Amino acid sequence: MKKNIPNFFTLLNLIIGLYCVINSFNNQFSILPLFYVCLLLDFFDGLIARKLNVISEFGKQLDSFADFISFGGLPSIVLYIHLEKTFEGSMLLYTSFLILICSAIRLAKFNLSNKKSNQFYGLPTPANALFFVSLVNYNGEFSKYFNDEILVAFILIFSFLMISNIRFISLKFINYSFKDNIERYFLLMITIILLSLQGHEILFLVVLIYVIFNIFKSIFSFVFSNKS
Repeated sequence: MKKNIPNFFTLLNLIIGLYCVINSFNNQFSILPLFYVCLLLDFFDGLIARKLNVISEFGKQLDSFADFISFGGLPSIVLYIHLEKTFEGSMLLYTSFLILICSAIRLAKFNLSNKKSNQFYGLPTPANALFFVSLVNYNGEFSKYFNDEILVAFILIFSFLMISNIRFISLKFINYSFKDNIERYFLLMITIILLSLQGHEILFLVVLIYVIFNIFKSIFSFVFSNKS
């Protein structure tokens, strides 16, 4: 029974993710609150599995299937519906499919990887999904900087980042030492400041800062490693 507790959270993520997909078509209400629930469930299933010491290959595979719906299929559909208004009849509309394709590749690579570290290779699918679902639902003062042409550019860039070997730090705290988690505390501080100033609608900007931070970190690591 204990070993199935994390799987319950994973399946709940899958169900809510599918419900968000369905509601994206009828647009009865904002999917953002339920999407946030998917993110929390994805965090808790892994946390509970580690705490109960019931990590399994079955749970890992099941988690990826749920993530594919909630963080691969959902943002791809949300983007397609959004871009259809601007790019109907244009090939640019189908750039939204790249999110689905690259999410599948990203999750498959993750499942085949045996690397255990506090870093991810490639942009994690939950972060990618949060960026696009949040951005499409954003109507604040920064909207003028994110038109649909810019959105397509982000789709191309983020799709590449998902399947790249660029290292992205995991935001999971192994301990609470400031020295061991200085980057995580920095990102957490930025998140708290932006949320307090702009509300949850600005979460796409938090992800963008996370992406830029990790890209520059990878560039500096590459340059200095070649000099040594």
